Amino acid sequence: MKKTISLLVVTFFLMSSLVTAGGFGSLTTATTTGIRNGNFMGILGTGDITTFGGIFTYGMSENTDGRVKLGLIDGKGGADATLMFAVDFKYNFISIDSSLQNGPFDMALGGFFEYYDGDVSSTWSIGGQYIGSYPLTMSNNSILSPYGRLGVRLQSFNSNSDLEIGFNAGVKWELNDNIDLFGELELDDSDNFFFGIDFRVL
Repeated sequence: MKKTISLLVVTFFLMSSLVTAGGFGSLTTATTTGIRNGNFMGILGTGDITTFGGIFTYGMSENTDGRVKLGLIDGKGGADATLMFAVDFKYNFISIDSSLQNGPFDMALGGFFEYYDGDVSSTWSIGGQYIGSYPLTMSNNSILSPYGRLGVRLQSFNSNSDLEIGFNAGVKWELNDNIDLFGELELDDSDNFFFGIDFRVL
């Protein structure tokens, strides 16, 4: 319980001081799907902007996942919807599972690339990410996992590049072995909520 409280406190302070950007949100914990396993997630983002898309996750090893993302982001100020594309990966290097090095909660490191094709110019970003999560087993044997993601990225827009720091926080609800639900908050110049439903397909 103390570990869970510590993770939530860290998440709160990070959320109060950091902002992030991205049309897909994070929608992942520090744990992985397992080698050669595959999931497909449908996502919806709502708030200052609206996004819709899909994410395919593939287990490249027992401790490494790679993801491919494709979707649409609703343009601001009457602009047309914009195509968005992204890839990312994570390596689960510390886990509460005894099969890995034990830690206070699950931790992962990784990287990402995102691209948005706008009407006037395109936007891309490349960076690294740190993810922390902790599973809580409920009385009905379903699992709730609060998580947080800290990202550092180089972002380019209209030929201008900036170094940005961002954060996402959410909860994963494992309904059973094949279906997971996600809810997440993203803070930015546009504040958004992201929702996802993840299905085991491989």
